[in-house]
Amino acid sequence: MTVVGKIGPSNATERQARIELAACFRLANRFGWNEGIANHFSVEIAPDRYLLNPYELHFREITASNLLVVDGEGKVHAGEGQVRSAAFYLHPRLHTLLPRAKAIIHAHPPYATAISCVKGGRFDQSSAHAMLFGRQVCYDDEMGGAVSEDEVQRLVSKVGDKTIVVQAMHGLTTLGNTIADAFDNFYFAEKWAMNTILKKPMGEPHRIADNLLWNSPDRDKTLTPRAQQAHLNAWMRVLDKEEADYRN
Repeated sequence: MTVVGKIGPSNATERQARIELAACFRLANRFGWNEGIANHFSVEIAPDRYLLNPYELHFREITASNLLVVDGEGKVHAGEGQVRSAAFYLHPRLHTLLPRAKAIIHAHPPYATAISCVKGGRFDQSSAHAMLFGRQVCYDDEMGGAVSEDEVQRLVSKVGDKTIVVQAMHGLTTLGNTIADAFDNFYFAEKWAMNTILKKPMGEPHRIADNLLWNSPDRDKTLTPRAQQAHLNAWMRVLDKEEADYRN
């Protein structure tokens, strides 16, 4: 295994992106979203430059400084470690083709993944989660074939303007203009999936009318920072107390 070394970020913006992305990996581990060393989170930090987790590391090991800087071909420009090219191939294409996809989180959380494994699986429309995120969800009911440009174009066409993608027989991907946006989308999509599954044995759920679904998940619009950033900031304060090495 390659030993992953520390590197110095080139500027304050990149440094903050490293800290926030490392926090997301640690939180994903806490919440049981990841499978061992599998799954990828990435964020665009410059044209054709992305922060990405090294192949070898468990999410609990990831820190701000051991994230890789890679290009769209998966070539490492900074850091030490390997890139699992087959898994990463989609990320830079989505970053490039979907302008709002500055940050991408892909993992296999238990509840959303369970829904993705059911033919025609859908989140129900009975909770506040549906009000906030119902218009943001895309269900990709095809299990894509080998990763290729055709598959990229198919997925981009399917996703359209959505930011939460439930991938049949696979898992969950969220997109965001910021790392906090992608994290917030993922966190609440998995909560929504959990509620959908847990209420199944209890009878017919309520259904929120389509006209009550929000066009944007932005909430608390009179407060700063934005709710998504405030949410991630709060979890980072928890990490600062309990596993502050993520900032290293």
